[in-house]
Amino acid sequence: MILRRITEHVKAQNWTAVALDFVIVVVGVFIGIQVSNWNDGRLEREVERDTLIRLHADIEESIAGQQRDIAFLEQQLADQRVILNSLDVCAVRPDDANSFQRGIATLGWVNPPRLYRRTIDEIAASGRTDIIRNTEISEDLASIVALAEWRNAAFESTMTMFDAYRRQVETNVRYDLDRVIENPFVPDHRGGVDYAIQTLCKDEKVGNAVSAASYLTRERLEAYRPILERYAAFLPLVVRELEERWRVEPLRKDGE
Repeated sequence: MILRRITEHVKAQNWTAVALDFVIVVVGVFIGIQVSNWNDGRLEREVERDTLIRLHADIEESIAGQQRDIAFLEQQLADQRVILNSLDVCAVRPDDANSFQRGIATLGWVNPPRLYRRTIDEIAASGRTDIIRNTEISEDLASIVALAEWRNAAFESTMTMFDAYRRQVETNVRYDLDRVIENPFVPDHRGGVDYAIQTLCKDEKVGNAVSAASYLTRERLEAYRPILERYAAFLPLVVRELEERWRVEPLRKDGE
């Protein structure tokens, strides 16, 4: 329609109208480009907002998982102390019977660092590593990933050593799958341990294996505590960004 009007004005040599038509065309194109850019920017901002919301959920889940693993490691260390003390005196006190069995049953039960990477992997797969504009958040996130990967690098070799120590102990015990061990971290933990304390305490390799496993358990505990601290320090950055920039209150893990 605009092209027909321009043609008519040219034929009529109405140059003022021709100029006005060209102005209308230019302004229309400019407005169209601006609207398109605005839409693209709005969509990109929505992607960033949704990325931060999902990242918040992932970090909360990572915190919960790492807290549980740390508490489990602390329980294992306490149980391992019971085993070592019992081996030293060649006797297991009645009050320590469950801890002694649980300590043997869970020897080497260690998880790798807990980092739920769903959103992190989505960012990497999309190639949009710049989707989070807040440099403090993006740089801190990169540092957290590097820390978790560094601690995870030693996990396989640690588990290989755990397996060797566990085999040394298990050659002297049997598991009763009809018996339940009290374990707050493993519901209905079946695997009561049958043992002869006099046999165990006389085998120096058993005590050495439990001691070495306890050393590795402590190493994992000390490796994972800083990771949890970093997660806990990072989460408020994401919360503040969502609340101040996007007016979004992220859903907490407890639903509040």
